[in-house]
Amino acid sequence: MSHKNLGPKTVQQAIEGMTLSIDPNEAKDLNATIQFNVSGEGGGDYYLSIADGKCTFTEGSTPAPTLTIETPADVWLKIARKELNGAIALMTGKYKGKGKMGLLMKMDKIFSRQATEAELKEKGWL
Repeated sequence: MSHKNLGPKTVQQAIEGMTLSIDPNEAKDLNATIQFNVSGEGGGDYYLSIADGKCTFTEGSTPAPTLTIETPADVWLKIARKELNGAIALMTGKYKGKGKMGLLMKMDKIFSRQATEAELKEKGWL
């Protein structure tokens, strides 16, 4: 079964799904929180906490994030579905990042693991 068209259906699913795609080797020395402030339809505030090579998803805001991403819901969904290149979207002003920009530049590597079908089914996304 192909995962190509099984991208996230909502921006919350896209961000929460990042917990499944974290590469423990790339994230092993990382201790960070990434705040997402998502505007538009299906938007909201969410954050990812990365520590010990693991990533957790929480709804809401964290007081002192390492990195804050401000994005319209449709833009982040396109990035998550690989329909839009994240670096180009940032450079063309489709979304904004503030805080530790080096972390933003490494996100492709940090979140490069392909989630398994079993993991996606466990979340109820397949």
